[in-house]
Order: sequence, then structure tokens, then C-alpha cells
Amino acid sequence: MKYLLFFVTYITIVISQPSIAKETKIQIICKNNNDVEEFILTINRNKIWKNVLKKIKGKFIPAGKVVGQKHLSFILFEDKYKYLGVDFAWHLDKNTMELKPVILSEGTIQLKKIPKKLYCKIKN
Repeated sequence: MKYLLFFVTYITIVISQPSIAKETKIQIICKNNNDVEEFILTINRNKIWKNVLKKIKGKFIPAGKVVGQKHLSFILFEDKYKYLGVDFAWHLDKNTMELKPVILSEGTIQLKKIPKKLYCKIKN
């Protein structure tokens, strides 16, 4: 009986391993006439966007987290390195692939100029 219970438990654990969510990385490049921004967004199997990496000086570094999302509509994610001292985020419209700036809150620094919207594409 012990062996049967052990065997059933072992099989259950082995079968459930593939269901653990893995993350997929999606790289997007966003441009307008003046600026180029490059990001990697991670998404898990449950279609939940998690983390954001930003390309700075040729390397991708953690830039923040996804703070809002709606399936097939938009993603709102932090960019901690765009303006230091300001809670800054990007709003990515999944349908038009437009990336718009969003100021979540101004800290000790007030911005005189916010970036213009960018147009994105997914890099293969």
C-alpha cells in the first residue's frame, strides 16, 4: 500500500511539471523621428505580462514591472531609467502598436518636456 501511494504521488508530481508557467521574452523596437527605444517584455503561459528590460548602452537591464494590462488591448509598464526621480511609464496599445508616455507621479523633478509617442514593431 505504501508503495502504491508513493508511486501515485510520484506520477502526479512528474505529470504536473510541464504545467509550471515558463516565461517567454518578446522584444519590441519603438521609433519616431527623434528617438529609438528597445524593450524586452516577459510573458508567462497564462498570458500575464511580468517584467520589462530596457536596452541601455547595448545591454538589456531591468527597467521595471508591468503595472497594468488588459488582454488584447494594452500594457502599461514602468521605465525607471527614462527620467530619474519621476515615476514614468509607457502605455503600449497592442492594436495600433503605439507607445505613449505616461507620468504616474512627479517627484522632486518637474518635466519640462515629455517624449512624443513612438511606433513599435516586434523584433523577430
